[in-house]
Amino acid sequence: MTLDRTSWWWRRGRAVVVIFTTLFAAGLVARPLQEAAWVEVKARQPEMNVHDLGDNIGQGMLLGVFWGFRTVLADFIWLQGYHYWEQRDQPDLEAMIYLSTTLDPRMVSFWDNGSSEIALDIPAWVYRNATLPRDQQAAAYRKARTVQAERALSFLDRGLAFHPGEFILLKDQATLYDNSLHEVAKAAEKWREAAEADDSPFFAGRLYVRHLLKMGKKMEAYAYLKKIYPRLPADAPDAQKAVLWDWIVGLEHNLQVPHAETPQLTPPPGWTPDPEIDDLAKLIDVDF
Repeated sequence: MTLDRTSWWWRRGRAVVVIFTTLFAAGLVARPLQEAAWVEVKARQPEMNVHDLGDNIGQGMLLGVFWGFRTVLADFIWLQGYHYWEQRDQPDLEAMIYLSTTLDPRMVSFWDNGSSEIALDIPAWVYRNATLPRDQQAAAYRKARTVQAERALSFLDRGLAFHPGEFILLKDQATLYDNSLHEVAKAAEKWREAAEADDSPFFAGRLYVRHLLKMGKKMEAYAYLKKIYPRLPADAPDAQKAVLWDWIVGLEHNLQVPHAETPQLTPPPGWTPDPEIDDLAKLIDVDF
């Protein structure tokens, strides 16, 4: 019996054999590289310096070898990281996060979710460590949160090198400065950058103003409000243009700005002044 080389079965079978042979060969080629990468990772785990994994094993080499498969491989490694997340295995989880972003840095979600796991989840594991005496757990949590926040900020810097001006990553950094490190000035700068991103929601600018007021920079906050107010659409509820107009008027009263120096701006349609417009702290709900 001879096979008909023009038949559908012959052509489809040959295609299947070629595909499986190619994948098998790619696996054989990838295995030494995978082992070399893991040797590098394991060697650095005591210091947990997996953040430079991409540089050490060579991002160019990885992308060159896995070019056609790097997105699939990055997704697979990211999913593997979830296993380590469930096991609360910090070194292997971070290795998977860094390796995923090295293979496919285009995925903003890897940078976004990875920074959250590094900065927030890992300190919580330390806090819940039953081997620590209860009176030491809170101090261990604070220390771990500070250390991991710094690591996450460095990780996000790498992400921003691939995604300059990306709102999500700038927002992540601002939030870390706010909630983990309590550095108001650095948080303010990040909120300013986030507010200038192309896809920035309106709340980023308001948060920048709040931070300026926390630092006592009322005149700078007033100048910024005057700059952004004309750009806000009157028909967008999330722009909260009436709220910002209250802030402008409240700051003018607080700073005693002469009427001749007030901007030639108009309140939004239907605006009525806030009852506490003369009490700036209550109006903006900021301690300063």
